[in-house]
Amino acid sequence: MFAQVTKVKQHKQRLTTLLKHKQKLQQQGVYSLARLNVIESQLLNHLYTLSDLKSEAPTDYFSGKNLSEVSTLTLDEFIQLALKNAEHSDIYTLLIQTLNFEHTRNSDETFDELKSKENLGYYTLLKYLISYWQISENKALRNSLISEKEVLDESITTLLFSQSLGEAEQNSAMLHPNFNIAYAALVNAYCTKADYVSDMLFKVFAKTSDDSHKAKLLALAGFTNDPRWDEPCFLFCKANPDQCEYVLSHFVYKRALPLFINLMAQGVTQKPAYAAWLTITNRELAKADKMSAVNTGIAPQSGLNLDDAEHARQAFALTPGEQLLKGISFTSSNAAQQLKGLGGTVVQRALATHYEPQQACALYHLLLSANQWQQIVKETTNA
Repeated sequence: MFAQVTKVKQHKQRLTTLLKHKQKLQQQGVYSLARLNVIESQLLNHLYTLSDLKSEAPTDYFSGKNLSEVSTLTLDEFIQLALKNAEHSDIYTLLIQTLNFEHTRNSDETFDELKSKENLGYYTLLKYLISYWQISENKALRNSLISEKEVLDESITTLLFSQSLGEAEQNSAMLHPNFNIAYAALVNAYCTKADYVSDMLFKVFAKTSDDSHKAKLLALAGFTNDPRWDEPCFLFCKANPDQCEYVLSHFVYKRALPLFINLMAQGVTQKPAYAAWLTITNRELAKADKMSAVNTGIAPQSGLNLDDAEHARQAFALTPGEQLLKGISFTSSNAAQQLKGLGGTVVQRALATHYEPQQACALYHLLLSANQWQQIVKETTNA
C-alpha cells in the first residue's frame, strides 16, 4: 500500500513539473516542436496512469472516470465534463487538442445550437479545434455587437470577427471602441493580406491607452514589415520593458534588427531585448569590453558587445531570405519548409497568411499542441 501511495505521489509530482515545463516552453514564442511533443506525450502517459489509480490518487481530474473512459466521450460530453472541472483547464485544453472526440454536429450546426441555448461559453474549449472556426453567415449577430446591443465574451467575439467581412463591416470593426472586436478585425485583415493593415493599426494604436492592448497591436505590426513602426516600438519598449520581449519577438524581418540593437543598448531593455534577439537570431553575443568605456567615454549600457551584434546583423543580411526566426532565414514562399521543426506563437503567426482566412485567424489567436501543428505543417509541406 505504501509503495502504491509513493507511486501515485511520483506521478502527481511529475505531472505538475511537466505542466510547468510546458508552460515555460510555450511562453518562449518559438521552440523545438520535438521538445513540446515529448512533454505532451509524457503528460498523457502520467494522466492515464493517475486516472487508473483514481481511488488512491489525491486529485480526481475526470469526475470519477479514467482517461480511457474520457477518450470515448462525444465532444459535447467532454466539454460538459471540462466545464465541471474548470480548475483543471490546462489539462482539458491538452486533451481536446490531442484526443479525437466524436463530433456529432458540424461547426455550423454546433454554433447555431449553442447560440439558441445560450451556451456559447463552450467556445472557451471548442476554439482549440480549428475546424470550428468556420461558421456560416452571422452578420446580424456581428452587427448587434458593433452597435453595442449585445456583448459576448472574448472567445466568441474573436470567432465572429474572424469570418469573411465586407469592407464597410471590417472598417467599422477595426475602429470599434471594444478592443476585442477591433483586434480580431485587424488580425483578420492581416490574415487576408489586406494592404491597409499597417495604416489601420496606426489609427487604433493612437487611440489605445491600455498597454497590454498596445503590445498586441505592436506585435501584429511586426509582421507588416513597415519601418514606420520602429520608433513607436522603441519608445513603447523603453516605457514598458516588461512587454519588450513579447513585442520585439514578432519583428521577424531582418531589416528590423537595428531596432533590437538599439534596445539592447538601453539599460532598462537590455535583458528583454536580448531575449528577443535570441528568439529571432539564435546567436549569442559576446560580452562588452569594459575598457571600451575608457576608449570611447561611453559606458556600455547593456553589458553586451553591440559591435558583435552589428557583425551578426550584417552576416544575416547576406543570407537569402528577408525574415528570420531562431537563426533560420526564410521567405514567404519557403517559410513552411524552413520552419517545419519549430512551433510556438510567433511561428504560427508568421505562417498564418499561408492558410485559408478562418484557419489563419485561428493560428494567430491560438497556441496549438505539437500534434496539431505537426499535422498542419505536414499538409502544407506536402502540398
